[in-house]
Amino acid sequence: MIQVSQLSFAYSKKHPVLRNLNFIIEPGEIINILGPNGCGKSTLLKAILGFLPLKRGLVHINGHDVVSLRPQRLARLLSYVPQMHNTPFNYQVLDVVLMGRVFSGPWYKYTREDHDIARDALHRVRLLDLASRPYQHLSGGQRQLVLIARALAQGADYFIMDEPVTGLDYSNQFYLLETIRELSAQGGAQKTGKLIFILTTHHPEHALFLGGRALLIQKGQLLADGPVEAVVTAQGICDLYGIKPQFLDKIINSYGKQYGMAC
Repeated sequence: MIQVSQLSFAYSKKHPVLRNLNFIIEPGEIINILGPNGCGKSTLLKAILGFLPLKRGLVHINGHDVVSLRPQRLARLLSYVPQMHNTPFNYQVLDVVLMGRVFSGPWYKYTREDHDIARDALHRVRLLDLASRPYQHLSGGQRQLVLIARALAQGADYFIMDEPVTGLDYSNQFYLLETIRELSAQGGAQKTGKLIFILTTHHPEHALFLGGRALLIQKGQLLADGPVEAVVTAQGICDLYGIKPQFLDKIINSYGKQYGMAC
């Protein structure tokens, strides 16, 4: 469980980014975070990851203050999947996934179990047949799936994803989202428990596709928090972004009917 309590943060005294955020995330949840550029979405993810000195408030993971956790312990709990990832080295796909098994330091030696876990993670994202292919030769969508496999191999239960579909074509966007839905339903790569996916997005239709829960953030404050079908409505999104409801009625109603959700 992740508990965020009275969380506030500012990069400077005159410009607060997060303001008194309070919410709890339970095991197995998919959390869609939506909001305008500059509203604090990425900053919130950094706070959950323990990267920021908080002005006020706490982030607890499984009852522990995130800033008090040792890096090795944090790596067992949290996994970060960036928007896009390029490496200057010509690693094979399996090598990239194996990097998720490095817990003890840069000289860690992979075991047979590590290789088995990495291959199982690739199998779960349907890329095992590409294990020997150079990572640089993959498409953007395939690279994102490899990063998810690396996170699965890491054994973490919490997946933090900052706009994971950025740069992907329309088909790969929904392929990636469908993979997230499947993994959420299946549980951890090592069957240790239910996974939590926390991701930021600018696409209301993606939140509707994934389901779960939505947090709407505006100017660093929590505007709405609830089931996607109750929060991601034409009116809710227009209030969030300051646009006219009729522009969103068609797309919201289309996805609402398709996935059993009503505005």
